[in-house]
Amino acid sequence: MESIPSKFKLFFTLITTSAAIVSGWNIIYMNWDTPQLINLLVFGILAIASESLPVALPKGGYVTVSFAVFLSSLILFPLGVTLAATALSALIIFGKAGLEQPLYKRVFNASQFILSLAAAYGVMNCFNYSIKTDFKLLILYLIAAAVYMVTNTTIVAIALSMLSCKSPWSIWVSNLRWGLPNFMALIPLGFLLVLLYKNWGALGLCLLFIPLLASRHSFQLYIDMRENYLNTVEALVQALEAKDTYTSGHSERVGKFAVSIAEEIKMSEDKIQSLKYAAVLHDVGKIGVSEIILNKEGALQEPEWEAIRSHPVIGQTIIKGIKFLFDIGDVVRHHHERYDGRGYPDGIIGEEIPLESRIIAVADTYDAITSDRSYRKGKTHDEAIAELKRVAGTQLDSNLVEVFCKIVTIEMKVRTASTGHIQTAVICQDGTRGEVCS
Repeated sequence: MESIPSKFKLFFTLITTSAAIVSGWNIIYMNWDTPQLINLLVFGILAIASESLPVALPKGGYVTVSFAVFLSSLILFPLGVTLAATALSALIIFGKAGLEQPLYKRVFNASQFILSLAAAYGVMNCFNYSIKTDFKLLILYLIAAAVYMVTNTTIVAIALSMLSCKSPWSIWVSNLRWGLPNFMALIPLGFLLVLLYKNWGALGLCLLFIPLLASRHSFQLYIDMRENYLNTVEALVQALEAKDTYTSGHSERVGKFAVSIAEEIKMSEDKIQSLKYAAVLHDVGKIGVSEIILNKEGALQEPEWEAIRSHPVIGQTIIKGIKFLFDIGDVVRHHHERYDGRGYPDGIIGEEIPLESRIIAVADTYDAITSDRSYRKGKTHDEAIAELKRVAGTQLDSNLVEVFCKIVTIEMKVRTASTGHIQTAVICQDGTRGEVCS
């Protein structure tokens, strides 16, 4: 844990200490007998098996089918049994999941599970619950599920924000969005587990274990499909960069800059995700432009400029053929429009240009300024910022330029403080039109 931020270490200590106190108190002062030890063994094994099959979430963290096991145990048994089984499942993990998780991560996971379950148990006690009827039991179970889910995702979001220096809220919303299908699928399965164990004991668990694994497999396919989407995007970008070696890494950097702007202006998570796709693919239409033109060192002739100017339309055509990218075609088409209406391909003006296209235009222009090309040398970061400000209001949206300049200047100051120097930058201009290009 040497390289982990100190604020996370403090949070880690707080969470693990609190969990140790809560679990220790309930386990030590519980009246253990043979039936409770059997319950601990049965649910401990089931929870360990569940935790050994995690599904990673897009923004960090993961989910497993153990959610249903934990909650059913919370309804069925005293808190000491539930917390003991939970701790065992987080600390004893087999397979690939076990190899990839260092001890401190297991301890943290065990701690946040314990605190989430303790919070759910505390709320349940406020209702003086009993399990005499299945209907009352269902209501109690749903309340416990909601409290556990909110507490669990909140603790994880705070921890991930400390590790990634991102907003806890954005991480919470993102992970809850991707984890919610898993939670919703497991809630009825967990309740069935309660009913089956009440009436059939361990045999009932065997009947439900296959559906639990099926639920986990379905969510894994859901996440894998999203990962395949990203792989498709990366393949298209690699195809482009194989033609234009001078812009290697350009699309990835533009994507990062664009996301930074979007986060600063508080765009929704869904829009940021679409923007990221569009930014990474904004130049994919250059696949349809001759590499002789793309890599030409001298000045381009007008027919060659016309070929270059066709790439946004070509990009839109390519993207239309990919079903999951259908909503970003217009963004790609308009990323070379100018705020004053003198851009291409359609010459639209001001806020008629999609917001995402205007964001990409700022990020694209900055990276064009800070990247070497075959036909020009570059200038410093400060000169690049000056150029952005010069074309603000004519070529670029002045509000977005102001936001971006603030973001990138802070980043460069941090980088300078850590490395002692600022990387050089490059400026690109179309000499025939006197405008920044890329």
